[in-house]
Amino acid sequence: MKTKPVIIIDGPDGVGKTTLAKNLQKTFNITSFIHLTKDDPRTFEFYKNMLLKKDAVFDRSFMSELIYSAVFERKPALTVDEFKELHNIAKVNGAIVIICVANTERERPIFHDNEDQRIIDSFDTINKYFFDLAKRYGYIVYYQLSNDQYKPDQSLLQIINDKIKELEQKEAQTKGGDSN
Repeated sequence: MKTKPVIIIDGPDGVGKTTLAKNLQKTFNITSFIHLTKDDPRTFEFYKNMLLKKDAVFDRSFMSELIYSAVFERKPALTVDEFKELHNIAKVNGAIVIICVANTERERPIFHDNEDQRIIDSFDTINKYFFDLAKRYGYIVYYQLSNDQYKPDQSLLQIINDKIKELEQKEAQTKGGDSN
């Protein structure tokens, strides 16, 4: 049976995260679509419980908390150590993390009508923060706006398929080790 991954999509507002997440959910026949919002609790326990789910696509994650707290000049709900622990939980559980960013030299984000003006005004900074975060933690960087009709391109699909194969190999090794 093919492994159904946990995929986390994050990035600045307006880059097509939700559309990408829904497309990946359909492509990989993933059961749960979880869209985190500013109204969700932003506690370590909340994010930890979210990361322990299986067969899910997340639109947003704990990473947004770190970046948007800086933009809104509020105290982050997560400490740096909690952030690192959440990153490790995602990694250990085999989550596939994709950071959507915009190539701001070629395109601008598509904001909702009710978008907070601070997000619009700070878009370039937010975009850079997410890009830097992806590079620092080895997450997949995806230029979503560059793709026609917001469909994932073949290179992204191949990366995800390769990661699923890695997960399946780890699961097989674990099961093989348990039977000895």
